Amino acid sequence: MATVFRSRRRFRVVVYSNDHPPPHVHAIGPDGDARFLLNCPHGPVALWDYEGSWTLALVRELGEEIAARLTDCCDTWSAIHG
Repeated sequence: MATVFRSRRRFRVVVYSNDHPPPHVHAIGPDGDARFLLNCPHGPVALWDYEGSWTLALVRELGEEIAARLTDCCDTWSAIHG
């Protein structure tokens, strides 16, 4: 697992080394986990799914942070999965 970055709320945004296409990241935090499709290299970032007790506003905020770091996320995905 490679941590791409930590969000403003300290959630980890990661790419798993044993994961599968399409390119996506996991946002991991207390009480939940969400997957976001990256649609590399230009986006848009899209919520794939999530579980836990996060509010929709929090999920949207995480998606915006991931979109702002899209290049980092896509580069990490590519470095791990080719």
